[in-house]
Parts: sequence; structure tokens; C-alpha cells
Amino acid sequence: MKSVIAASVIAVTDAIVMHVGESVGYNFGSAKCPCVGLAGLDGTTTVKLDANTSVDYPGSFAAYCRAWDNGRNNVSCKEGQEPGKDKGWCAESWCYVDPCNCELDEPATKVPDDGGYMPHSSYQGRGMWYSYKTCGGKDYWMTPEKKKELQAVPKNCSKNVDEKKWGDEKCRCIGYDGAPGSANVSIGGKEVPYPAETGASCSAWDEKNHPDCQGAKPAAWCKKAWCYVDPCECSLVVPPKTSAYLPKGVGNGKPIYFSYAACGADDEYTAGNEEACVNQEVETNCSKLEKCAWDVKQCLGKELVQLCSSAQSWASGFAVVTAAFGWLLM
Repeated sequence: MKSVIAASVIAVTDAIVMHVGESVGYNFGSAKCPCVGLAGLDGTTTVKLDANTSVDYPGSFAAYCRAWDNGRNNVSCKEGQEPGKDKGWCAESWCYVDPCNCELDEPATKVPDDGGYMPHSSYQGRGMWYSYKTCGGKDYWMTPEKKKELQAVPKNCSKNVDEKKWGDEKCRCIGYDGAPGSANVSIGGKEVPYPAETGASCSAWDEKNHPDCQGAKPAAWCKKAWCYVDPCECSLVVPPKTSAYLPKGVGNGKPIYFSYAACGADDEYTAGNEEACVNQEVETNCSKLEKCAWDVKQCLGKELVQLCSSAQSWASGFAVVTAAFGWLLM
């Protein structure tokens, strides 16, 4: 099955907006402090509202700008509650961000270690940070004093993190490690539930979840560690590959790719796939696959060839990039 999604990525002075298909538009916030996480997921993220209350939010929770709590937080954001639906912080848009890639006049705010919606989660080993400012919203969620205190928490941007867990420094994993919940992935035309945190850190994610990894003779690649990566932020010798698991997914505002190399593992999964871009040895065969593009000497995912060359324009917030994305690896 082939899934080709026409996408327009528009970065206009302050905001990055991606339109996927005809009906869904994602606002990934300011180019100076873009949202992080995986959007377009079919699943749920279990959010902890207080010591006694948890509720399921969408699988794409906080990966793009949205008033995530409005009408969904059943402690504070329903009709008759305080502040209530369409009021106060319930109606304000926000998302999770990378504190080391946030240069707004209002810094990112650290999610309290003793609270927060996903208390055991982390993005690239630095905990969870959020911003209303990047989405054009106002942060009424906590007092100014508490917010100032959490904005001053050390971001540890220069601190080395464990590459065995978070990926090679030249190709970090993306997503929310430790996020509770589940997300469906596409395997052989069927939807298979995987943990919501899948791909956010280096792990053998398929070993306990992929149908081919069950039974007495699991595939050799089942025990190999891999993670999802940003194709434009991955400069390893072995390039990342397009992901078949999340055909409608968007990671950090770009098509989702995966990498075994980022986790120090060999990619035996792709080796046997005849339709993988990297397995097309001549340009003619490469051009027959919608998801692929020829790059001088090799066949790669189309985004690596066409989209990532515009990454600098994304960062400065001036470019308009239109591409037909071929999302499916198999």
C-alpha cells in the first residue's frame, strides 16, 4: 500500500504551519521555538491531572499548538468548572518545546518534577518543557512567581546525554520517552497498538509488539534498537529511512523517519525490503517510487533530498516549501 500525502510547509516570519492533506492544519509555533513531538498519531496519551485523576488525551498530545485542555481536562476545563470551558488557561494554545531550541523573549517553562501531565516523561533526556508564547497563547496555568522559578531551571543544553538511550549526538531521537498510553502503527495494512512512547528513545520497540517478533522464531531485527528521528537533524553516515509505521505522522514538524544507526545498531529490517529507497541502486528504479528521490549517487527518502535542504529557511522563518511526501517505506 502506498500513502502519498501532499503537504505544504509554510514558515511565515513567526510561525510554522504545515497543512497535511486537505483538512488538517498543524501549527508548530514560532520558528524561534518550534513545538516538538509526534503529531498525526492514532491513539491516546494518558494525562495525570492530579493525584487522583487521569484522563485520555489525543495521541498527538502537545506536539503542536492547540488548546489541549479545553473541554478535555475534566477537573478544570469542563462547563461549570474553574476556569471552565473556553475560559482562562483552558482556552489558551500551547505545546511542548525543546528548551535548547527556544529563543523567544519569554523562555520555555519546565514541567514540575513533582507534577505535570506526564511526570515520568522526557524529551531527549532533559525532562518536559512547554510554551504558550510560541503558540500565541498566554500562560495563566500557574502563578507568575512559580512560572519564573521553573523558567530558571537549568536546561543543561551543553550536558552530554546517554547516547545509548537518546541516540547519537548527530542524530537524536524525537518524541516523549515515558509517555503513558498507546498509538497505532501501520503494519501490513493493519493497525497494531504500540506504546505511546515508541521511538522516543533507543529500544527494541518491535520485540514485544510486532507480529513478526512473536512465536518461536522471531525475525533477527526484533531485538535491534531504533528510534524516530528528524531527517533534517541527522548527519550520520548511514541515512535515516522513511517510516511505514506512521504514514500520517509528523515529527517535530517534518515527516517521520527512523534510524537504527542512531542507536548503534545495524538495520537488518530495511535490508530485506525491496521497495526501500536505499535499496534502489539506479536512478531509474528510484524515480519509480513516489517516496524516494535520487541524490547524485544514491536513492534516499524524498524529504532528505528536497525538504532538508530548506531547513535553514525554516529556522529563519522565511521560506515556503511545497512537497509531495511519500511516507511509506514498505
